[in-house]
Amino acid sequence: MLTLDNPSITIKDINVITSSSDSCTVFCYTINLYSPSRLCEFVAIPNVTGKDSVTTIEFSGHTRRATVTYYYVVPRGYDSEHIDIKFFLNDSEEDKNVAELSHRL
Repeated sequence: MLTLDNPSITIKDINVITSSSDSCTVFCYTINLYSPSRLCEFVAIPNVTGKDSVTTIEFSGHTRRATVTYYYVVPRGYDSEHIDIKFFLNDSEEDKNVAELSHRL
């Protein structure tokens, strides 16, 4: 739920994409972000990391609302039930992690 006075991260939708040919699973998140001042940075950090698994999206200007799409490829040999992803929102260069959301696959 978006509020007018608190920064927020809301998962709008999650799609699971599987490939039977290479046993690959991809989670596609659609995430809504809000900040009463301005968005500075969105960060996603999974507890099971692979190459380039930490994602950082920077915003410029006076963006207060945004929708981002985040893809996470489950590393081979891992059970997705034991993977957590933490999402962080920074709404200025000084204020870090003003909103946080954890999601278990």
